[in-house]
Amino acid sequence: MNRRERRAMEKSMGTSGTQEIADKVAQFGKLPQKCDACQELFDKQDRDMLQSWSVVVKQETVRLFCPDCIRKTQEALENVSKENIETSAG
Repeated sequence: MNRRERRAMEKSMGTSGTQEIADKVAQFGKLPQKCDACQELFDKQDRDMLQSWSVVVKQETVRLFCPDCIRKTQEALENVSKENIETSAG
């Protein structure tokens, strides 16, 4: 971000919002080059990948997950939830 953009953003959002966005932009440089679960390669230049992959940030750790791994995780969580409901009902 250059100075002009930063000042315009501070004027519209306030200083705290500007700092938060600047921190997120800086973390983009820490983005892994492959999926943390299946090791599929990630191309930062591919717009489809940028829109479909998921980034998880906890404290200073940046993790990257492909759509297949996210889908598998969601299915596993749904199955566990169904099993918990069935065992508590039975």
